[in-house]
Amino acid sequence: MSRLIRLAGVLALVAACLPVASASALSYPVTSTADGTASGTLGWAIGKANEHSGLDSIPIEVSGTIVLGTKLPASTGDVAVSGPGAGSLTVARSATAAPFRVLEFSGGNATVSGITVSDGLDTVGAGILSAGGSLTLIRVHVTDNEARNEGSGTRIAGGGGILSTGTLTLRESVVSGNLVVAAEGEENLAGGGGVEAEGALFVERSTIADNRAEALGEGQPKAGAVGGGLAVAGGGSATIEESTISHNSVFAAEAGDLAIARGGGIQGGIVNLTGSTVADNGAELDAAGVVTSNVAGDNLAVSILSSARDTLVSNPRGEGEDCAGALVSTGYNLDQDGTCDFDQGSDLAGVAAGLDPVLRDNGGPTPTQALLPGSIAIDRGSSFGLTADQRGLPRPSDFPDVSNKEGGDGSDIGAFELQAPAPPAGGPAVVTEQPADTTAPNTRIVRGPARLGFKRLAKFRFASTEAQSSFQCKLDKRKWKACANPFKRSVKPGRHLFKVRAIDRFGNVDPTPARFGWRVKPLS
Repeated sequence: MSRLIRLAGVLALVAACLPVASASALSYPVTSTADGTASGTLGWAIGKANEHSGLDSIPIEVSGTIVLGTKLPASTGDVAVSGPGAGSLTVARSATAAPFRVLEFSGGNATVSGITVSDGLDTVGAGILSAGGSLTLIRVHVTDNEARNEGSGTRIAGGGGILSTGTLTLRESVVSGNLVVAAEGEENLAGGGGVEAEGALFVERSTIADNRAEALGEGQPKAGAVGGGLAVAGGGSATIEESTISHNSVFAAEAGDLAIARGGGIQGGIVNLTGSTVADNGAELDAAGVVTSNVAGDNLAVSILSSARDTLVSNPRGEGEDCAGALVSTGYNLDQDGTCDFDQGSDLAGVAAGLDPVLRDNGGPTPTQALLPGSIAIDRGSSFGLTADQRGLPRPSDFPDVSNKEGGDGSDIGAFELQAPAPPAGGPAVVTEQPADTTAPNTRIVRGPARLGFKRLAKFRFASTEAQSSFQCKLDKRKWKACANPFKRSVKPGRHLFKVRAIDRFGNVDPTPARFGWRVKPLS
């Protein structure tokens, strides 16, 4: 802190000695999508901003894709980069270029808005690296970047989309489709498929989805994969409001001594959730032959200092459970399998959420998972002062025919607020009772492994007679668990039995699960 104070004093003294025009903000417009540092390119604009000690702006006035064949200079000062929109402008590393990350910020206070960052390849922070200082991303998409570290010795890879060691804020942004892989070393650790935060992280009305962290021992002693969507590392902390963390995963395999897979959605230290949805994440482990293994927290693996309120945790998709490590409940949460230890009278535990399993464009700047009509989460929450859901639609939106939880205000639990129909002009709302759907779906297995063979990785595809169904799977003597389609597991030689049952959006469960038996032969 003293170093920052001294620096601030020096900057103030220098600014006082300069003409007013020199201390004012300067603008360096990007007018070309070309690679390199010629005038008007993004590389040129960042270089010019680094030369100036004041606040600078970099307005990007072109659309399309800026394809990078060489690495951009790291931004070292206070800067605001503004693009025409994430759907209009992409900054991407060329597929034929040497490995490098797309954007890097070193110190200073930076804001980036209205762009997509894609195709970065590095060992850490493949899409964006923010080293110290603060970085705010507004309506930015960080997609399809890869942090990869392979070779002998210790291999650590982190932050497939973003790695931040300072303060990071995601606002109305999407981090999706990013990958972290650590492999071939004696110790392999992969973390933060979407985001790795080693400082303070604030996530507001954003979506972190479809990211993955993989640790592959490949015959070596240790492999650990943590935080498929988000890993909070070291002394970091995360405050997450009105956001969705879904369809992320971690996977550890082929280790000899130790294999760990934790926190398919979120893993780490202090995590505080409000009005958010953490769903359909998974932690998976191939522990065949491993001396010690641990798989836990399909959706969340956090410290006991973490908390949740008005948050929905559901549909664990891996081999663990919803939560590992108790969350302190401050009320109005829903936990589908009851493992989060929510203990307030306003909490719901051990109940199906009635959540659309598919991430969709339901309005607003980021994709969300909708509450389906009839969901038990409707009107059972509390807004805790928030006036809109993740999409920016009003919260609460109270259905007159649904009873609220005692002390609640009619908000829905989670990031999505189902909007009640507006009352007709001049009169009260008209409530139309819908007949309850009590018909269970039928489940069938579309594809499975050979009935007799040597292959140890079993893969199943299945289907339901009703759209928007979710599934539960059971392998051998294990318990029924929510599962992804396709379902993949490594098994030992011997006889095995797989069962799967569909659950429709009204909570009806197929009473006659589909079954598939097969035998794996030993190699010798």
